[in-house]
Amino acid sequence: MYQLDYRTVSKSWNRTCNFLIGFVDKVIIILLVIFKKNVSSFNENQGSEVSLVKKKFSYVLLILVCLAGSISYAQSSSKDIELTSIIFKGNKEFSESELKSIIQSKESPFWLWKFFNSFSFLGSPPEYFDSTVINIDLVSLKSFYATEGFFQATISSSYQIDSTAKTAELTYTIHEGPAFTYRKSAWHGIEKLNYLHRFTAPYTELTSAYRYTEIRLSNNINEVLSILKNNGFMLATFDSTIITVDSVKKRTDLDVYFTPGNRYRYNEIRVEKNGEGKNLVSNTLIKYVTGIQDSQYYSDDEIAKSRLRLARTGLFNTINLRGIVEDTVGNFIPLGIYADIGTMNDLSPEVFIDNEFNTSNVGIGLSYTRKNFLGDARKLTLSTRGKVNDIQNFSFSSKSAKDSTVQTQIDLSFLLEQPFFLRRNISASLEAFYKTYNISRVRFENIGGKLRLAVDMPTYTFVNLLNPYLTLDILGYDINLEVNDIPFVRTPTSTTSILGSEIGSSTSNDFFYPNTGYNLNQVFELAVTGTRTTDRGQYIQDSLGVSEIENSKTGLYYKLQTTYSQYFSMSKDNRSVLALKLKLGYIQTFVGGVELIPPNQTFFAGGANSVRGWRARQLVPKNRVEFIGVTQPVNDNIRGGTFIIEGSFEHRRKFEPEYGLAVFLDYGNAWNGYKEFQIKQIAVAIGWGLRYYSPFAPFRIDFGWKLWDPDKEVTLFKRNFWNSIEFHFGIGEAF
Repeated sequence: MYQLDYRTVSKSWNRTCNFLIGFVDKVIIILLVIFKKNVSSFNENQGSEVSLVKKKFSYVLLILVCLAGSISYAQSSSKDIELTSIIFKGNKEFSESELKSIIQSKESPFWLWKFFNSFSFLGSPPEYFDSTVINIDLVSLKSFYATEGFFQATISSSYQIDSTAKTAELTYTIHEGPAFTYRKSAWHGIEKLNYLHRFTAPYTELTSAYRYTEIRLSNNINEVLSILKNNGFMLATFDSTIITVDSVKKRTDLDVYFTPGNRYRYNEIRVEKNGEGKNLVSNTLIKYVTGIQDSQYYSDDEIAKSRLRLARTGLFNTINLRGIVEDTVGNFIPLGIYADIGTMNDLSPEVFIDNEFNTSNVGIGLSYTRKNFLGDARKLTLSTRGKVNDIQNFSFSSKSAKDSTVQTQIDLSFLLEQPFFLRRNISASLEAFYKTYNISRVRFENIGGKLRLAVDMPTYTFVNLLNPYLTLDILGYDINLEVNDIPFVRTPTSTTSILGSEIGSSTSNDFFYPNTGYNLNQVFELAVTGTRTTDRGQYIQDSLGVSEIENSKTGLYYKLQTTYSQYFSMSKDNRSVLALKLKLGYIQTFVGGVELIPPNQTFFAGGANSVRGWRARQLVPKNRVEFIGVTQPVNDNIRGGTFIIEGSFEHRRKFEPEYGLAVFLDYGNAWNGYKEFQIKQIAVAIGWGLRYYSPFAPFRIDFGWKLWDPDKEVTLFKRNFWNSIEFHFGIGEAF
């Protein structure tokens, strides 16, 4: 079926108009030159002839000028008329925004984008009415409806121009007509592959329950081709499609043709190595890491996973896998692995920025990596880091939000990774760490270890992320307290063992700038924790006559957390995206109270990736947890809640491949239990931000305002505007 590309038509039309205008201009100039020469050649006795030439030539010029004016009128006369509105009438199946993305005529953008564009490269310029593209729009809409199964759709146009306001309103009236459905479909070339029927049936068995759409048909063809290539048919190709339209019965018949070719198995695995470390890594190890065996059927998916497993080892500068087609014998094909191997030891200094604790942090570090440690492609990494947390609040936040304490952190870590665990397609990592950091005026020391497994899940299943883990976490900190104005120091130390798993489903199409699909992430944890507190100081000495006392308690709890994000493309070029996020979390104790849950395991809201009108950890429960008769100080937000609701609506817009803007609305808060939840306690923030999309990660600056402050129970309009703002710097999108 032939489909007209409206972009090609538009470009051709514009080129034709520009050519005609230029051609007419050149003709006029040439005739003027000729006229001047002819006039100067006549003598005074030929005055009557000159007058006649002038008269005739004036008629020619008048005609040419009118012709040029008529051609250029549509190109230039409407340049001052802004197209403020495009209206669609009669469209039932498709939204107005979807139809607007099809046509070439564009509405003038939001006033904010025009404002930014007036003084910078950001934003978008006004859009002007051009009647010459209306016919192109009609062809584009007609073609779009045909690809969606509405072969009998009729579309007309009209427009109104306000010459005083210099604005135009364009209207397209649509009569969609009936939707054509499938009657029968024949998929030639795969009909004899019965063992693949259960995989291909969802894509090939199209019934009258489905409306014909070109995109569904195209996706189904790609899925069938992918199934073939993942089941040995390495050279399978899609040939053509014949679509027969029955305009009486409103049905379509399909004939889809494939050439599957032979079904190939591997008869050998060939390894070709180069690089300075080629003698330090054996062929056997490389074959082992791929996980591909002789006599295994060829699979595109397995090739991709093997390439990723090899890359994770860090052994290779470059790695590639492919079937060697030229050496096929019957139904057998060799697998070629081409590896460039680097050195086994790396010592790397680094300067980094991260978003740990939902704050913007900067630091320096040094790491040593030993590759192929003790064989089997294990990788050992020793690293040390020092950083300053929450850097933007030194000079950009409101005065009320500043803290005189410098938020510093030191990290030491030992990380051992291997591509296979128990000789299965499960990668494993074992980490031991030590951290010391301060939040507000409280200094934390955190020691622990984590065994994490990453199960190699099929990409086509709903659950395509499964990472179980086992964690040991020891957290200690000091709190300065007072009783009757007599000070003392409490030092809780919690030792927590956690058995958990991260389970996810992802269909988003891009890691840095997703414009379609979703991410669903679930965290399940079961934990046992033992908390020992040591109290010492003047109050203990005066009241009990001892230098310090100790208390110990044991708790058992579970933790559930769900984060869902969805992305919708709002433009044909996928540069305008609506992104939504919802996060829910809950912690419930089986044994002991909520005070036994370590602070670093509780929920906090606010920060660069949370509710951006507040600093990190500012949104915590109002009611403080009491522990052995003493309540946590109000000004130390070291403990979060056991229940959290958090979400965002964000409109992202790229104006250049590297630059963009975003406007957002965030909401959320944390409570001690879902029973304390109240709608009026949900904090709401609005704001906007700048984006720079570098080759390795997006960088963003966000400005958030407290639209609704649940602590003071006031809106943005009833408080100082500049005291309501927070500034955040982040890496990657907020979600």
